[in-house]
Amino acid sequence: MSEASSLPSWSGAAHARNLASAAMRISYKVHPHGNHHVGNTGAAILYCRSEGILVGSLLHATVPRPIHVVANAAMTAALRQGMLTRAGVIPVRDETAIEAQRSARVALEDERAVALTGSAVHPAYLLATTGAPLVPVVMLGAEGRVPTDPPRPRTRIDVYFFDPVPIRVAGDPLKASVRAAIDERVRQAMDDAESMAALRSGRQS
Repeated sequence: MSEASSLPSWSGAAHARNLASAAMRISYKVHPHGNHHVGNTGAAILYCRSEGILVGSLLHATVPRPIHVVANAAMTAALRQGMLTRAGVIPVRDETAIEAQRSARVALEDERAVALTGSAVHPAYLLATTGAPLVPVVMLGAEGRVPTDPPRPRTRIDVYFFDPVPIRVAGDPLKASVRAAIDERVRQAMDDAESMAALRSGRQS
């Protein structure tokens, strides 16, 4: 894809938020915690390591503004790309995810919030090139017996949002050593967030 990547649909993301909010709260007992950390304006990179099929919908339902979710593998397998695009979701079309990363970067440069889910796109590149803060997100109860399966209806789902973490980049973000340093900082932040979520909830993810 060329550098002139187009912005994902803002109206689609807003519409997806309205639909997901109603659907998730009817189907499950959804309890958001700390979603004010996302803020109502400004660039932010939300990161949730869950591969669950409902992660994108739960983020739409609990974040206090429209967001652009980068689809994880389960979402990509279950939904057609046209449907994802109309909902303001950023599809991942190949293993390199270069096009998805460029679309996400354009959205962040437009002061929007982007959510990365699962392992399809790691935050290192976007953190290094946009300067947007990392907002760790942990979901408990959002997966079925198999991580990519949905939980049973009326399951309690807790969605924890944590303080934004600024990731300082020293050096060329295209260098492997710099990306590795960012990866380690992200891993530490997510490990801490997941441990804190489990402690606060009294259960494991």
